[in-house]
Amino acid sequence: MVIHQEAFNGIYNVVDKQNISFPVYCDFGSEPGVAWTLIQSHSLQNNVAFKSKAFYLHDVPINQDSPEWNNYRLSTSRMKSIQDVSTHWRATCNFATEGVDFRDYWRVSLKILDLLKEPASGGFCLWSEFVNIRGNECANCTVWTAYSSVHSLHIDSWYQGVVCDFEGRAGGVSNEDDFGFYATTNTAFRCTSSMSSTSQFWLGSF
Repeated sequence: MVIHQEAFNGIYNVVDKQNISFPVYCDFGSEPGVAWTLIQSHSLQNNVAFKSKAFYLHDVPINQDSPEWNNYRLSTSRMKSIQDVSTHWRATCNFATEGVDFRDYWRVSLKILDLLKEPASGGFCLWSEFVNIRGNECANCTVWTAYSSVHSLHIDSWYQGVVCDFEGRAGGVSNEDDFGFYATTNTAFRCTSSMSSTSQFWLGSF
């Protein structure tokens, strides 16, 4: 992947291994030394089109030639071309208006969870480099994660009977979904604070 402009946040043309160029939104400013590429963003209002679409199973590009915040997803082939030169993925909320202050934020190594491969189980404790939900946070810890053929990638921050390191019940609601799926939402979580709130997934390299 080759970037053809100066390193400021915005839309760039990148070139994949087949020498095909396509536009993406890149974030160079929120985490020093890291370049992040947006692969999906949607508002809570548009959640139905995304809630059951796992990256590894569903090839459903939406507005992929016009990156935007409310209704956007890259094709599987374009995601793969970016993931092939990435080391991590992250999830953010309301990036266009709030940027990254590490509240309501999640970062995981691709060595731990490859977005484009089916996990062994639909629900599991996922080793995460950092997670913050509503101010509850931990680093280098496990977080209860759901990801399956019918669940988009997300955290269940308050799920009965689960024993993972992360504890997200303070300020939470029972069966709350964070960063995706959103069958049960909480207005205290930025991605679901209103119907216009947005959720993002990114690929990046340290």
